[in-house]
Parts: sequence; C-alpha cells; structure tokens
Amino acid sequence: MPSRTKKNSFLGWLTGLLLSIRGKSPAKPGDEDFKRLDFGTSTQHLGIRFTEKIRDVFRFRWLKKH
Repeated sequence: MPSRTKKNSFLGWLTGLLLSIRGKSPAKPGDEDFKRLDFGTSTQHLGIRFTEKIRDVFRFRWLKKH
C-alpha cells in the first residue's frame, strides 16, 4: 500500500506540473461580456413596481446620491 500511495502522489504532482506549464489561462473578459452583464437601473425591466407613496419617500435619497 505505501508504494502505491507514493506512486500516485508522484503521478499527481507530475500531472499538476505539466498542466500548470501547458494549461490554458482563462480568457480575458471582452466588451461583449461586459455588455451582457450590464443592466439598466430601470425597475420596470426588473419587474419591480413602486407606488407613488414609496417613490415620494425615497426620491430625496435617490436625487441626493446622484
């Protein structure tokens, strides 16, 4: 058993070394990726509806942040 464990750990180490040398790095995010992830701040597109009462409460805070 101990020789098998030693052999397997060496083969795992060797495989890891080869993969780190020849392995592909992940692709850099491009413009299309950012466009796909970007979403507007419109609540209607998200399916959320605010009543006028809720808008009146938060309107001052929203305007203050911008």
